[in-house]
This record gives sequence, structure tokens and C-alpha cells, in this order.
Amino acid sequence: MLGASPLIARVLDRIAMMAASDAPVLITGESGTGKELAARTLHRQSGRRDKPFVAVNCAAFPDTLLEAELFGHERGAFTGAVKRRVGRFTAAHGGTLLLDEVAEIPLLGQAKLLRVLQEGSFEPLGTNLTEVVDVRVVSATHENLRERVARGRFREDLYYRLNVLDLQMPSLRERREDLPVLMRHFIQHFTPHGSTAPAVSPRAWAALSGYGFPGNVRELRNVVERAVLFSRGADIDLDHLPPEIAGEAAAAPAGSGPLSPLAVAVRAFEHEYLLRALGATEGRRDRAAELLGISRKTLWEKLRAHGISDDDLPE
Repeated sequence: MLGASPLIARVLDRIAMMAASDAPVLITGESGTGKELAARTLHRQSGRRDKPFVAVNCAAFPDTLLEAELFGHERGAFTGAVKRRVGRFTAAHGGTLLLDEVAEIPLLGQAKLLRVLQEGSFEPLGTNLTEVVDVRVVSATHENLRERVARGRFREDLYYRLNVLDLQMPSLRERREDLPVLMRHFIQHFTPHGSTAPAVSPRAWAALSGYGFPGNVRELRNVVERAVLFSRGADIDLDHLPPEIAGEAAAAPAGSGPLSPLAVAVRAFEHEYLLRALGATEGRRDRAAELLGISRKTLWEKLRAHGISDDDLPE
């Protein structure tokens, strides 16, 4: 989980505190904010780290199959059940089970899920044999579960069982100061091994920093993957960005359009400029400091403030 913003620092602090508990956690936030990544981080920091982490997207299965997916079934339990299948709860025994899009669980399945949370046991479909499991349940949703409870679409007792501990994932719009760190990470990730990671032109930075990113970090990741591919090793420029980002910037007259706070824009520019200086000096910090006209101590402090480590330096 990358970033140095106060919001991300708060998320990481809460995860560290929650890791010491086995209580259920409800992770909320817009699509693309990293809810599954937060769940995996929580699992890795917990005492269950050596046991399985199992994720299931509750919206990916029809109502009739979701219960079988979660709790398993015996052969012949329903049409198409040609062999016995172990459910996700059994697979996650001793570890952590992530119920992604938990709001999509039908009411019938919610009742069975409530029993597992209360008693730690269930019966797979097609059998009366009770299975006992030790699973930490982490749920995630971009829906407002309180509203769904009010409309009768989600059980109130289940909501309180799932929401013992809560974690709100911030949108990318709320932590724009993390944009340079995330950009550099994704650029390096998608740059072919042995190649030099491309820089980002000032007008491309302006377009990116002024864009709302409704798809959050997931959308940014896709944008960077496209940009690295289209730039072919050159600097990432406006025409390497998707039309919805480049089009807004190109169509806007000078001085118009959405602006980032000055501090965010300055930080983004400084982050990129530090990396360019290190690239120009092949990672030599003494030469980079001389090139930038600052002391080595000041350069070290700025690199630390921007979260730039040796792993981020151009090859």
C-alpha cells in the first residue's frame, strides 16, 4: 500500500491495530481504492499470516450457486453437482476469508453466514454433517450497507456482526499528494526489464493531476500501463493518455479547467524532477545534488520526504 499522505498513514495504522485481533472487519470505499489489497495487508500482519488467505467475489455467482461456493456441497446436492466440492470457508480454515462485494449476498445466504459468524459451524449443501471452522471474516463493499439494511435488503444483525471493526479506504481524489508515488511505482512495474523507465512530461502531469480518477488507483494503474506501452521508451506525453484525460486537457484553454492545490502540484513536480536528476547522474547522489544546486543533506531529506529509495532509481 503506497503513499505518504495522512489518509494512507491512518489506514496503515488501523490495519496494524486490527491485525492483533480476530474480530470481523468491514472495509468500505469506492471501487478501485484497494479494498482487497487492504485485506491482504491485514492478513499478512496478523497471526494467521501462515494460513490461507481466500477471496471470493460475492457478485460473481448467481444466488443459487453462491451458497455452494461459500459452504461447499456434496455430490448430487443440486443439478450440476457431479462431485463433492469444498467451500471457501473450509479452504480458509485457520486463515482469513475475504467476502468481496458482500452486499450482493442474497437474504437466504445471509442467514447461513450469520450462523457461521455466531457459532463457527455450518452444513455443506446436501448433508447434515456439521463442519467447524476457524476463519477470520473480512468483508468489503462499495455499497452503503446501512441504506441496504433500511431498505430490507441486508440483515441488520448480520451487518453488526460484520462491522465489529471498520476500515474506510480513501479515494484517490482525497489523497492526490500520493499521485507521484503511485505513478512512479506503476511506471517501473510496466517498464520492460532492462529498459529505462520513462519520465512524465509537464503537460501530461498537468492533465493527470487535474483528472478526477473516478476509478481510483485501479484506473490509474490501467492509465499508466497504456501510457508506458504507447510511449515506447520516450517521455510519457499527453497523446499517450486516454482520451478522457488527454481530451479534457487539450480542450481546456490556458488557465482553465480543474486545478490541483498548489502544494500538490509543486510536490508532484519536485518528485519527478528529483528522479530526473538522479537519472541524469546515473543514481550518483553527490552529482545530483550539485546538478540541482542543493547540498547532499538537503537532497537526502527531500528523497526521504518523497519516499524515494534506491529501488526507485532509474536503471
